[in-house]
Amino acid sequence: MLTLSPIWIALLGSSALFLAFLGARNLLVARQRVSQRLQDVRASGPEVSGPEATYMTEARLPEFWRAISFLGWALPALMTSENVAWDLVQAGYRKRGAPGLYAGAKVLLCALLGSGVLLAGVAFHLPQNQFFLLAGGAAFVGYFLPNLWIGYRAGRRREDISLSLPDALDLLVICVEAGQGLNAAILRVGREIERHSPFLSEELQILNREVRIGLDRAQALRNFALRTGVEEARALAAVLIQSDRLGTSVAKALRVHAQSLRTRRRQRAEESARKTAVKLVFPLVLCIFPELFVVILAPAMIQLVRVLADSGPR
Repeated sequence: MLTLSPIWIALLGSSALFLAFLGARNLLVARQRVSQRLQDVRASGPEVSGPEATYMTEARLPEFWRAISFLGWALPALMTSENVAWDLVQAGYRKRGAPGLYAGAKVLLCALLGSGVLLAGVAFHLPQNQFFLLAGGAAFVGYFLPNLWIGYRAGRRREDISLSLPDALDLLVICVEAGQGLNAAILRVGREIERHSPFLSEELQILNREVRIGLDRAQALRNFALRTGVEEARALAAVLIQSDRLGTSVAKALRVHAQSLRTRRRQRAEESARKTAVKLVFPLVLCIFPELFVVILAPAMIQLVRVLADSGPR
């Protein structure tokens, strides 16, 4: 069995000690930054639209996830990044410990995949330059795996919200025309579509709670558009804010906007249908046409070989 030389052992040990020192040094700095940001958010009042102020909950992570989030202090820039917080919220992760868990997952996956490939290389007696290169590639993949998961979750939520928004607007128009106020109508629609579209239902209920706790409706609508990350939601927020400021009929504006969203949804479906023929070209050429050529031409080729063999010199 191949063993690591003392030089490599010393190098790995010194690297681990350096990373531990770097994480401990950045721990206090990161905590001070987070505390300062929280103080700024509390002092800024209801007009703050950052993710910590409007819709990240105070619920704590379970013990196991908190242990992983503690590793995130090795990457303090990710824990205090507003862009990371927005990405997590758009993916549906609203707890305040989510940025720490995201950074900790990066550190943990990077360490696990890197060390796993390193040990596998030692067990299979690979040359040292090869398995160190493979371990570095595995650590790189582990570092970016959380990005892929967050992107997948955010894309799924945006697609669900975009497809369900026209139907929700139809229900909202019915509630408003029946005499309900806009806030009560939003709450009713959020409850009614919970089974059909849980993501949009959650966002609408958060919007209603923000208005009920005293946040300005225009700001709450902007937060709703930012949380969803959907262009249709931004347009809806703009329509409602404009109708509220100008005093026009909310029901009429919602009906026109719902019709435009439904038209846009139908156009996207037609566009996807027209792209199907182009997308089928490569599977047809690479997977289906070769088998068809074999099935059609193989009997003729066999018959041709037999005829040539029989007509040859004897």
